[in-house]
Amino acid sequence: MSSDPIYHRLQQIIGDRFHYLDEIWILIEVLSDVDSLVLQRCKDCQPHHVQQNLYGMPNRRTMETLTLRISDVHGNYSEDVMVLLEGHQRGAR
Repeated sequence: MSSDPIYHRLQQIIGDRFHYLDEIWILIEVLSDVDSLVLQRCKDCQPHHVQQNLYGMPNRRTMETLTLRISDVHGNYSEDVMVLLEGHQRGAR
């Protein structure tokens, strides 16, 4: 785990909801080793998608996830993360 303050700040909001791309997403993971955030589509807001098994057969319903790059080339928050943070729904867990 990185001790970089940018990752520490993001870890504090894991579980929070965000309005992003006209949908509600929940921050579920901060992956400091690959400089990424993992978001999950709000389970109360959308139906589950069917996950395929190794052979391509329908297996189970699962939540849709989205991965965003945290940093830009200058070490600041990426544009995607800035847009995500603008939609932070404070106090909504």
